[in-house]
Amino acid sequence: MNEPKDKPAKDADKIGFRPKRFWKEAAFARTPEGFAVTLDGRPAKTPAGKTLALPNFALAAKVAAEWNAVGEVVEFNDMPLTRLSYAAIDRMGDTLEETLSEVSRYAETDLLCYPADYPAELTAREASGWNPILDWAHSELGLRFEQNLSIVHKPQPETTVAALKELVAQAGTYERAGIMAATPLFGSVILALALFKGHLTGNEAHSLSRIGEAFQAETWGDDAEASTRADNHRAQAQSLEDWFKALKV
Repeated sequence: MNEPKDKPAKDADKIGFRPKRFWKEAAFARTPEGFAVTLDGRPAKTPAGKTLALPNFALAAKVAAEWNAVGEVVEFNDMPLTRLSYAAIDRMGDTLEETLSEVSRYAETDLLCYPADYPAELTAREASGWNPILDWAHSELGLRFEQNLSIVHKPQPETTVAALKELVAQAGTYERAGIMAATPLFGSVILALALFKGHLTGNEAHSLSRIGEAFQAETWGDDAEASTRADNHRAQAQSLEDWFKALKV
């Protein structure tokens, strides 16, 4: 029996699912929905059954390239731009209020707002790396985040949270998908926005989000598992940089 043409997309969220490649060539074509990725001339589908369509030529070319690079089986973990596309198309369009609520929660626990108060070397590193980004967010985005050295929770200013929600709401659907993927990756919506705006590269955002981990590795030694996690984290950050750059073409 032949595989249904949209089988990989429908089963993409199943843990461990690895469908076989059934197409010879992935390409893309302009359609009313945008630049749609095609598999042997047929429109590819998202897990929700929607057309896998991207907003511009550049991003469609990158997503199609991921499908052309697939080997005998589909490894969705190796297709980060495709997964971001699925999120943008299937989840972002009708969930704006939910997305804004999630952004608000992240704002209250942002990594950059909870620096270490000891040891002195770690405190200095975080201040050197994070304070300029906090200053940038204030001056360029109008977002005044306050740091908290206390164990008692300190809410962010209501004006900051409101301005943050407005900024995210004004972003396009595909841009929001990238922001919402970058925020938990870095533990920081501020770093996610800096990457989105092109103020930081993926590697820079990655490094700033892992100052504490890097310090611990220097102090106590690294291990293979932690190193692998860091490499995966860096690769995801680079994919998000590619995503945002393609959206600006």
